[in-house]
Amino acid sequence: LFDLDSTLLNTYGNQEGEAFNYHYQAHGYHPLLCFDGLTGDLLKAELRDGTQYCSKGSGEFRTPLLKEFREKYPSLGLYLRGDSGFASPELYEACEEHDCKYAIRLKENKKLKEEFFHKSLNVNNGILKIAGKGLHQCHSRLSEMTSQK
Repeated sequence: LFDLDSTLLNTYGNQEGEAFNYHYQAHGYHPLLCFDGLTGDLLKAELRDGTQYCSKGSGEFRTPLLKEFREKYPSLGLYLRGDSGFASPELYEACEEHDCKYAIRLKENKKLKEEFFHKSLNVNNGILKIAGKGLHQCHSRLSEMTSQK
């Protein structure tokens, strides 16, 4: 399990490459990091200047590591997780190209709400509208509908 992240390394003075990062509201570097999600071991790091956005270059950053693991462990399932800052087509494509499944959080937005909350599920010829209900409520309603038949 690859755990992709970035962080701010604070700087003091005038180090080359340091810059103001608006997300962290501080000066520093903004490196890309990849950890083993099970052990916490650092697998790869790339120092970047402080102005870089989380996902910038993330596909290129991950590709050598994905290739290495795919070659050394061809039957091993590869998985990646990342926060919403890594939601980018570049990273999705790098993962898909190397048969790596991924879970990347998406920031809530109007389109996602529409897609999730207004979908209908076809259950034994009955229709269940999700309509903003939580997963537990939907599961309970599905159980009720299927037990009535």
